[in-house]
Amino acid sequence: MSTNAPPEQVEEALSRLPDRRPASLYDVAVQYSIFDWYETVTSGDLDFELSPEHLSFMTPAAKEDLLGEPDNALVAYVDLSDRNNPAFRDEEPIRFETVDAGTRFRLGHSYPVNKTANLTDYSITTHKEASEYHLAGRRNDTYGTNNIKDRFTRWTHSDAADRVLERDDIGEIWILNALRELGDNPTRIDELVTRGDVPLDPEDEDTEHEVFVTVRIRLPGEDEYRWPGEIEVLNEVMVEQKAERFENISVEDAGGDGVGYITGEEGRVTGGSAGLLGMYAKLQREHFADLSPDGSAAWRNRPITRQTAAAIAVANSVFEEFYQGLSDSRRLYVLPYIDAHPEAINPDDFHAFVRDVFSELRLREDTSLQAKVGEVFYERDADADNNSGSIFEQQAGDAYGQIEVATVFQVTGEPDRIFFEDLTTDVYRPLEVHAEHANVLQSAVFRDCGIFADERESSDSPLLIAGTNLRTMALFGSYFDWTTEPTRNSKHVQGTPKAGDIDDVLSRRLGQFLTGGKLPVRTLLEEYLHLLVQEQRDLFEESEGSMMPSRQVAEQYAQLRTLDRIDALEGSSSEQLARTGTQTSAAHSTFATVTESEQTAYETREQRLDDFIDTHEVISNSDPKQAVFLLGALVGRVSAYQRRQNVSSTLVRRYPIDYLTKQSIKEVTNEVIQMNNTYVESEDRLPSTYNARYTNRLPNLMLDSDPSGWSFPQNELQWLYALGITYGINDTQIETEE
Repeated sequence: MSTNAPPEQVEEALSRLPDRRPASLYDVAVQYSIFDWYETVTSGDLDFELSPEHLSFMTPAAKEDLLGEPDNALVAYVDLSDRNNPAFRDEEPIRFETVDAGTRFRLGHSYPVNKTANLTDYSITTHKEASEYHLAGRRNDTYGTNNIKDRFTRWTHSDAADRVLERDDIGEIWILNALRELGDNPTRIDELVTRGDVPLDPEDEDTEHEVFVTVRIRLPGEDEYRWPGEIEVLNEVMVEQKAERFENISVEDAGGDGVGYITGEEGRVTGGSAGLLGMYAKLQREHFADLSPDGSAAWRNRPITRQTAAAIAVANSVFEEFYQGLSDSRRLYVLPYIDAHPEAINPDDFHAFVRDVFSELRLREDTSLQAKVGEVFYERDADADNNSGSIFEQQAGDAYGQIEVATVFQVTGEPDRIFFEDLTTDVYRPLEVHAEHANVLQSAVFRDCGIFADERESSDSPLLIAGTNLRTMALFGSYFDWTTEPTRNSKHVQGTPKAGDIDDVLSRRLGQFLTGGKLPVRTLLEEYLHLLVQEQRDLFEESEGSMMPSRQVAEQYAQLRTLDRIDALEGSSSEQLARTGTQTSAAHSTFATVTESEQTAYETREQRLDDFIDTHEVISNSDPKQAVFLLGALVGRVSAYQRRQNVSSTLVRRYPIDYLTKQSIKEVTNEVIQMNNTYVESEDRLPSTYNARYTNRLPNLMLDSDPSGWSFPQNELQWLYALGITYGINDTQIETEE
């Protein structure tokens, strides 16, 4: 595939990749910093010579909304044309300028990510939204920084600047000394902001500006004033300043001698920076699984070199463009990457990946990440004109080489926590969900006179409407949000996990699903029931309408069958009864295993019930479970009759989902059968066979058994009861009246 990959830039990019296949999220972060660099140098926006190391420490996208705004930069002009006599420009030594996106690299700006208060000055270009009094450097308290004066009085006299001046491998050191000399002259600095031609009023505390605060420098033999990003020694100070802060942001000395986690090189190492990987940085006070047991030196568990730390710092800002916000401060990051050793990566493949995957996801304008992921992951593969095949499958001849997707589930807070990170997410499992769920909705129970046909036709739920984009719903977790709740007491009572929590119900389930694991049936049913109980309580508070959340049961039913069909459910948590004939073995049987019915139409409701029982293994293979289901169906059927007769205390209200237990079930069965018989005897219009399809079976299955000896748990009992109620409510006449 011809991609016109720029050979020099690709070679440089590949040479900067770690000398190994990606083995951690840190490796992915380094890749993303290189993708970002490559995208920059091949875009044409970087039109001057800038070393890759300096660029990796800059944040040209920081304050992107400010770029292009009128008068968005406050610039001090320094004339060094006579290197022995540094001076400010005679005319307009300070002025407001307008910088646009084309100038962002020349600014040499390195912005502290996620900082909002007293900003650290990594680069001589800083950012400030403040009054003219503040910008002029007249404020002298702790927060009086990031102004035009301290570009010369503080930044050039920093410890980082001292270290750069001690080095002998950097040219033009004299420029830094010249700026220091200007800062050492208080009179000259004060005149800089008090001259009549300066567009700042040092006494004005009301007029505010949001600006980049920076300098421009005229060098000997040049007519134009350079921006700081064009001057090597200023970039070196920026690098030193930022590298020092890797170890000392909010703590002291989170660094030491060691071996780099990524590079394998000996030298000074630290824990990186804040952001997505911040829980492995600095001196954390929390305890993390498999990390430092004293919880005071988390950085030692993933020590990285200064250059790797810089790459990860860049990646942290890039990662911010690759997450989808979920509920309660949760985020899911979706990060495609190249899973190969640099020597095995074809240059054209690298170029194509950055162009067609990385940049497509990143530069999506007003499209959400969720929608764009659908286009890049799935719709490209469905294009008949595309001969490259599935771009994330590991097969020879892929258009981009070997591609994997990392996912990270983060909860933001103090501190941010990562609840799972996985380098090999199965992005095609959601596609299987999409296909199989559609097949389930076409099965007998959802069509024609199937028991859930009316529920589907009257619903606007995405889980019951054909054609819904379930693939991205499954990838980002909302496929389960529709059907589950974490607790039974009140909706969203779990909320955002608290500091110190080592688990999160949403991350656990989504992590199991995305990493190819199997979801435990017992846990899933428990969360199904939490939702059903809450919904039913809400319905009880309403004066009219159904007393049963039938739509939610139908959604859960369709989801269970789908997960079973894609082998995403653990085997049944209770009885494992062998099956014979052409059926699969018990080892592959789950709570949701259904044999697809060949029935296309039903003549009677009894025939429909027989077919439902016979095709649902959980009911047909267990007399106790069949009894629970039939009890629920009878409750639903009698309750539907009571509603038509305007009876307020319906059976479903008297015996809600969470009322049924192994201790109460025989009592409930007796009373429900008696209630049905009472209606038959008292209502002349009801035939003696009213609901006989239930009452003829239920006594033999239930009343002679001992529920205390049943082996299946209560969540299975209650969900089958809810399924039965929903069945009974929907068990309306087919052709003939009873």
